[in-house]
Amino acid sequence: MVYLKALTYKGTDRTAMYAKLSSRYMGLYRIVERVGVVAYKMDLPSEMRVFHNVFHVSQLRKHITERETVIEEAHADLQKDLAVVARPVRVIDRKEKTERGKLVRMVQVIWDCNGHEQVTWEKEARMKDEYPKWFDKLQTDESDSRTNPKWVGESCSISIRENSE
Repeated sequence: MVYLKALTYKGTDRTAMYAKLSSRYMGLYRIVERVGVVAYKMDLPSEMRVFHNVFHVSQLRKHITERETVIEEAHADLQKDLAVVARPVRVIDRKEKTERGKLVRMVQVIWDCNGHEQVTWEKEARMKDEYPKWFDKLQTDESDSRTNPKWVGESCSISIRENSE
């Protein structure tokens, strides 16, 4: 029995990023047979039949790890490249930062990544491009988010299911 490596992408223009405590492997799959020197054929569940069932040993992990670090079943948002796209939950803070001499607005976003919440700072312009509904509902007030409840918590929270397809 082995676990299969899972990739997590945050946003559309991010490379694979593993947070310190996020799940890195999914399932617990049975090996059907050895294929060559460095590959194994796996017995995958029906929702993963679209994937090729032969994996290189670098994509597998022997069943020795703790149960908390493993995704129990294939995630509903699993893509063909075995990546799960993290979905933003809400904006919780704002700040301005200088990059290469220019002032850049940043927003702190809570992401839902396979049921685990992760917090990152993202560029406000990119978030406005990808999730315009969040910013259409807010009034454009330049005051600090810590003193302006319009930028914090529930008022920034919009159901992601409306935006994802």
